[in-house]
Amino acid sequence: AAAMDSRPSMLTFPLSKCALFKDLVPIPQDDGPHPVVPISYSDHFVEVMDYFRAILKKEEYSPRALALTKEVIKVNPANYTGWLFRRECLFELKEDLSKELKFIEEMAEVSSKNYQLWHHRRVIVERMGVAGEELDATTKALHKDPKNYHVWAHRQWVLRKFNLFKNELFFTEFLLKVDFRNNSAWNQRYFVVKNTTGFTEAIIDREIKFTFKFINNAPNNMSPWNYLRGLANQKEFKHMGLLNSFTADVIKKDQKCAECLSFLVDIAIKYPAIKRLQVAAEMCQDLTKISEIRTKYWQYLEKKVKEKLEGLEKKSSK
Repeated sequence: AAAMDSRPSMLTFPLSKCALFKDLVPIPQDDGPHPVVPISYSDHFVEVMDYFRAILKKEEYSPRALALTKEVIKVNPANYTGWLFRRECLFELKEDLSKELKFIEEMAEVSSKNYQLWHHRRVIVERMGVAGEELDATTKALHKDPKNYHVWAHRQWVLRKFNLFKNELFFTEFLLKVDFRNNSAWNQRYFVVKNTTGFTEAIIDREIKFTFKFINNAPNNMSPWNYLRGLANQKEFKHMGLLNSFTADVIKKDQKCAECLSFLVDIAIKYPAIKRLQVAAEMCQDLTKISEIRTKYWQYLEKKVKEKLEGLEKKSSK
């Protein structure tokens, strides 16, 4: 079913018999004289777009033009020109933008993974100058699809634009308790820390301990290990002892934990030391047996490890 907002449509179909458009000559789509693979549009789609082209040509910002953009978006929610012209009409007519947010929410019900829709929402909210219920709206959308990239991007913009980070770390923790494999929630946690406290030594310590709580529940879940890689890349990372302690516990429980071994190899390359690299080389060989499908990758890593090890051994022998 097509989404609608609470405004009266003003339109009746077919548009060719609508009194509102009797003065308008529709402009057909020009596919050239011999289109190779013409698209089989519905009659309704063709008529709506023909009248929309006529409105665009006139550069008409009127109530009927605004009403028509709604139908343009309904027949093709990804029509960027439809959204853009709708915004221009809204601003020119000084429409109540809070009503537009309701229309966007209704369209999101049928087309939530839609860049044009979320960009339109951002522009409208920025024009209004207040965050309003944006966090609630994105929370609702994420409840339906926790990994919707467009919703996350909009939420991050709202957080930064209106400085609403206060409860966001708790929000990411809630999402991870619901689904600790939610890579988007781990990404959001990194974003929040980066834009608030930053990765200080104390914060990194806290985050390592936080992350291993989830790793202990599912050691072969890649998401928290990737989060740890992000922590280990920070300038203030001075927590090798803590990492060694936690990873030793994981290996003790499961010597074939591929994600843990892979992480330790990456750490050895990032922070090279002779003993660490020697162990990492052995881990690469183990990984070719544990995760055979990635054998070529483990062999590539082993080569990198041995190159670093050779360089360090040469330095130490001088």
